[in-house]
Amino acid sequence: DLKTGAWAVFTNWTWPLGQDWTLSGGARLERSAVALHPDDAARQRKAWTHLLPRLALQYQFDPDHQWYASFSRGVRAGGYNVFVSALNYPAYAPQRSWSYETGMKGWLLQRRLRYSGAAYFMDVDNMQVMMQPVPGVNYISSAATARSQGLELEMDYLLGRGWQLRAGLAWNRTTFDRFRDGAADYAGHRNPFAPALSGRVGVRYEAANGSYVQADVVGTSKIYLDPANDYRRRGYALLNLTAGYQQGDWEISAYLNNLTNKHYDAVGYQGGFVTVYSPPREAGLRLTWRM
Repeated sequence: DLKTGAWAVFTNWTWPLGQDWTLSGGARLERSAVALHPDDAARQRKAWTHLLPRLALQYQFDPDHQWYASFSRGVRAGGYNVFVSALNYPAYAPQRSWSYETGMKGWLLQRRLRYSGAAYFMDVDNMQVMMQPVPGVNYISSAATARSQGLELEMDYLLGRGWQLRAGLAWNRTTFDRFRDGAADYAGHRNPFAPALSGRVGVRYEAANGSYVQADVVGTSKIYLDPANDYRRRGYALLNLTAGYQQGDWEISAYLNNLTNKHYDAVGYQGGFVTVYSPPREAGLRLTWRM
């Protein structure tokens, strides 16, 4: 039996620093606990208390352009490895991080182009990494430190006569600074499941009567499936189509995802013994009511 619980109090404040500058700050105080009651071993319980601050500064150049910068503290709760009974269900520590971000948002070309760009850096301690040393054995290790950095760009461009172009691109590099698991040393390796590149590009047409059609290509570069970077899933791109009708708070749409039935299986998951198959082509209907 595994029981978890948490409580938190948080606050956020915004201070105008003149006509163009704004400072906002806040904090979250969180207490989490986890208790393990196995049938074949002694009961265990751990609890953690975290204070998570955040501070952000914003500068409004003019009504169409804004710059911002922020830093914040983040945490992912700890727990127990409930499937490792041979080692008396070892605990793993909370993952903690400091995040720094700066970026620009605004409009260009007489408000026909909406843009946003951001750069970020994260310093991670006690990084939680899923390990699969042999088939059927999975556990979470929190012995890693890592750094993550990246860039994100997005734009929406009004082409005219109901047509709109949408695009986004993200670059990320997340590597282990220090990570030893037994005799293995993964320092300098890429973090599993973190693609270096991901993006999307699409076109949308909206008619005056509320109907619309949309086509999007979404894709990602390769990802590694293990801390040793021995196994990987190759990059892929998918074509998704949507058509619908909007009226007031209601919307009905039909979608077709992965039109070409692209295969991008993850071969080599769990230490090379498991294949995670990619979702096939999918068609469906959606009915949405916005309250």
